[in-house]
Amino acid sequence: MSKVFIAAAIAAVSLVAQAVSEQTVLWKSGDCGIKSYRIPALCTAPNGDLVAVCDARTNHAGDLNTVQPINISCRRSTDGGATWSDPVNTWTWHWGDDAKWAGSDPSLIVDSKAKKIFLFYNVWECVKQHGVYQFYVQESSDNGLTWSKPRDISKDIAFPGWPFGAKNGFIFLTSGSGTQTKDGTLLHTVVHVGDGNALFGSEDHGKTWKAFGSPVRCGDECKVVELSDGSWMINSRWRGGGRQIHVTKDRGRTWESRYDAALTDPQCNAQIMRYPLACARPGKTLKPGMPESVLVFSNCNASGRRNLFVRTSWDNGATWTEGVCVEPAGAAYSDMTILPGGKLGVLFEGAGYSTIRFCTLEPREFLAR
Repeated sequence: MSKVFIAAAIAAVSLVAQAVSEQTVLWKSGDCGIKSYRIPALCTAPNGDLVAVCDARTNHAGDLNTVQPINISCRRSTDGGATWSDPVNTWTWHWGDDAKWAGSDPSLIVDSKAKKIFLFYNVWECVKQHGVYQFYVQESSDNGLTWSKPRDISKDIAFPGWPFGAKNGFIFLTSGSGTQTKDGTLLHTVVHVGDGNALFGSEDHGKTWKAFGSPVRCGDECKVVELSDGSWMINSRWRGGGRQIHVTKDRGRTWESRYDAALTDPQCNAQIMRYPLACARPGKTLKPGMPESVLVFSNCNASGRRNLFVRTSWDNGATWTEGVCVEPAGAAYSDMTILPGGKLGVLFEGAGYSTIRFCTLEPREFLAR
């Protein structure tokens, strides 16, 4: 099925492990007095603009629990990533004598039905709370130009049995992007480090947020995607050099799990999403029998944080193409979005966490086998 599509619609190309040459640096260590920019998230706004966010880590590259001021920085592009606005903070740290608030690990969900963007991140008051993260969300109704006041949804999405609000519970929202399912549900992931993954979301376009089903064991930073049959799949970093996979057909109440050793991974956050094949040929009709969409996955295809690849699955994640190399040298966390016209936008951390970079892939590059 995929070979027919490639031959008839995309014109197959032979993939080789070479880097995408044109990359734009959106954030660089030292800019604006910030020592390190990390944890990218990317989306295409309802009007087609691009919105990119990341951590602005003031003192060093360390995570939220290392007690330092961290902002959430945002840039926008109105021309498909050719140019970008100056960075602005959607969240700004608060650093006083009796309270030290920092925010980290941004993630985005676009509600295509309500024409809104939701921005999530973890917040920590690190003087009194000692490892207890709170979960905040902001929303934008003007394609990322302005954002609502941060809203605490920590209690709304708590799962019984997980130590929410407990000292050193180490529960956090995954950075990158969540998803919207065909029925309009906004869907995202939460992680209990060393224990597993769980799902939360909204069925009313962000008015309320809630936990879905039950947590599943074995998982770390992860992403969720809807499969062609309507089931939901979590793809998670885990031990052993591969990825942990969890699938639910009943909105998280029960799970089927497996380990995918074919998806080589160095225990690093990745991204998985659906790519509608109609995006590859705007205005054209797919041939009968072709799938409506494929899965696209970005991660470091190596034993260490380097060799960033984008791979495609035509069978709901059972098998994967060899893929295309975005960056053979140092790389880490990544996120993706579909640009107007069908290109794939990729936002990723560069070598040594010194930059956050953006590039695009043509459909023929990541769909070919």
